[in-house]
Amino acid sequence: MKGCRNCACWQALEEFLDRIDPATQGKKAQLGLCKRYAPRPLTPGAGAGEVDGMVGGAAPRWSTFWPQVASDDWCGEWDPQFD
Repeated sequence: MKGCRNCACWQALEEFLDRIDPATQGKKAQLGLCKRYAPRPLTPGAGAGEVDGMVGGAAPRWSTFWPQVASDDWCGEWDPQFD
């Protein structure tokens, strides 16, 4: 059964969900990071204290993140993990 748990681009985290992953014989679904594509940018939002793109007198910081997905998710672009 295809799923993120056995994709070459998935990196497991030590976080588990409160549901059973159907392909693991009773084990809980696990969260992981999808590293199939480059990390997504997290843009600074317009919020309190922002004036002309500056927050508190300093330029906003940009950061990136890898999307978190569950072990039983599947994007359709699965790349098999070979041991």
